[in-house]
Amino acid sequence: MRCEEVQDLASAWLDNELSEPRAGVVAEHEAGCDACHAYIADLRLLAEQMAKYGREPAPPDLEERVRVNLAEEQGRSVIPETRPGRWLPPATTQWLTSMAAVCILSIFGTWAVVRPPGTIPSTQHDVVAAHVRSLLQNSTIQVPSSDSHTVRPWFAGKVEFAPPVKDLTAEGFPLVGGRLDYVDGHRVATLVYHHGLHTISVFVWPETAASASAGPARVEGLNVLSWTKDGMVWWAVSDMEPGELKEMRALL
Repeated sequence: MRCEEVQDLASAWLDNELSEPRAGVVAEHEAGCDACHAYIADLRLLAEQMAKYGREPAPPDLEERVRVNLAEEQGRSVIPETRPGRWLPPATTQWLTSMAAVCILSIFGTWAVVRPPGTIPSTQHDVVAAHVRSLLQNSTIQVPSSDSHTVRPWFAGKVEFAPPVKDLTAEGFPLVGGRLDYVDGHRVATLVYHHGLHTISVFVWPETAASASAGPARVEGLNVLSWTKDGMVWWAVSDMEPGELKEMRALL
């Protein structure tokens, strides 16, 4: 089973929704694949964090009142269903509608990270999603070290190339470690740097005939930069300013 198939089935596997034979195949692949293990660990951690908030049943009239509010915003007239004994005061209605709107926005914001919209190239989506997932974990790195001679050998046997690793502490971008990610259909090396309070994920893999860099972009509030150099494809993602990201690119 390929990595992309395993990752598509990961949520169903964690929810015990797969048949026993298929669940066994996913479990076997996850046990032997660092990239898929990290991906599934992210999903498991996110589920645990969401479970801490618990669940509250929605008020009975919430659906109808949200529908009316959305219709009013669009300039249409909607007559709500009459349900005796379920009237809510205007202040409560306004609060519930606002909360529903926030929930809807949150759902779509999460969906934008998990599933690539048609307007976002797949590679760009993958690096942004990997960066965001790393921030949801207790640590953004799997090998914590500022020593390039420790980080570079750690990737041996995990990826089929030796990534260039530089510590840029003197230039204001200290190396804090590295991790594995799954981008554009294959495993890549990710170097993690800090700049002040900002975390920067720098993804790198060998350049191929199909490789293509893209211009600077802003996705989900993050700045994204890509380039090719010395036979390698590089992508950097961070919430720091575009000019600082370009400065880091020149140093790498």
